[in-house]
Amino acid sequence: MLMQPSKANVVVAIPTNGNDGREQMSGVFDYVNGHTNWAIQLINARTDIADGKFENALENANGLILSIAYGSAWSADRILKGNPKLKMVVTNDHLVPMFATCHRCRTMLIDSVSVGKDAAHYFNSLGRFASYGFVHGAIRYPWSVEREEGFRSALPRKAPLFVFPELSSATAPNDAISHMIPLEELGRWLEGLPKPVAVFGANDKFAMEVLTACEQRGIKVPQQVSVVGCDNDPLVWRNARPPLSSFQLPFREVGYKAAQTLDRLMRNRNPPQRTVRVAGTRLFERESTAHVPPATALVEKARAYIAEHACEGIRVDDVALNLGVSRSLLDLRFRQVCGKSVLADILDVRLAEVRRQLAKTSHTILRIGHDCGFNDPDNLKRLFKSRYGISMRQFRHDGATGR
Repeated sequence: MLMQPSKANVVVAIPTNGNDGREQMSGVFDYVNGHTNWAIQLINARTDIADGKFENALENANGLILSIAYGSAWSADRILKGNPKLKMVVTNDHLVPMFATCHRCRTMLIDSVSVGKDAAHYFNSLGRFASYGFVHGAIRYPWSVEREEGFRSALPRKAPLFVFPELSSATAPNDAISHMIPLEELGRWLEGLPKPVAVFGANDKFAMEVLTACEQRGIKVPQQVSVVGCDNDPLVWRNARPPLSSFQLPFREVGYKAAQTLDRLMRNRNPPQRTVRVAGTRLFERESTAHVPPATALVEKARAYIAEHACEGIRVDDVALNLGVSRSLLDLRFRQVCGKSVLADILDVRLAEVRRQLAKTSHTILRIGHDCGFNDPDNLKRLFKSRYGISMRQFRHDGATGR
């Protein structure tokens, strides 16, 4: 009589309160049901850890897939202590530093840089935008920072990118829970962006906050602000107004590959890569980026001319003359397509360049104003403070000190 192979005891600690965790858990079971005879114990909530259920489960476990982050008390020693046979795969960015040198651990993560690039490519496919925005939460999580990096790298050359919160560089500790965005501040930021603007939220929750702030401020979506998020969480996009366009991320594949990698580790067939990043998104397009008819040829030409010559001190009459149309017709078409005047677009381009030079150069404020087409320094100072809620001098100081 053939002996049945003994079952491996595997703990799967993945939170299922969000769409990402549920998809990841599904991927784990896709692999488990087709390739293993594991005995699975699920830990899917922080309370299972707080009451000791997690540590008890680890005592006799052969393997662990870990995604739940639980406070500063986490440590590799605490999890691996007393169980020399335990092998594990981590699927949470926050936990990676704790297990970076552990030979019994591998890491399986979303390729967040590629997510950001996919968002930029999508916006590029919609046509020309006056500016682009990226929204973090109140805390800049590692995956959020990487998505901004990818988004920035794939935007059109010299495209103005604005990041919210602008001057924050905080990263998330392991026990960070709060990520609420101050809506009043977000609304002011959105109002100040050159329109139309394409905004990418680091996840669906942050993107939904953008939609809420737009509604409160009377900013039109998608005519003035096009918004896309990621996770494709039905609990978020269905309750957003308008419904949110979102990228579905390969969480299911992360779960599948995590289980596959753990299986190899437990069989002492060590995977060669310590860290694997899984790429591949699928866009679900909804009303927040619903196709807006391409700008008329007239407006496209006007905006291209403004982008190239705004800082040379051009006036609205100069733009109309260059295009061979009346100023009134040009302004009418501009308002129909962009929701603002030609003069407002010229000022948007100039002020964006002023901000860039304040942050990136040591030129005097007087010289910056002259280089950006402002002949009256006092008028520039008033415009800048009215637009951004801060003086030019304070903006430069805050950027230099990291505040």
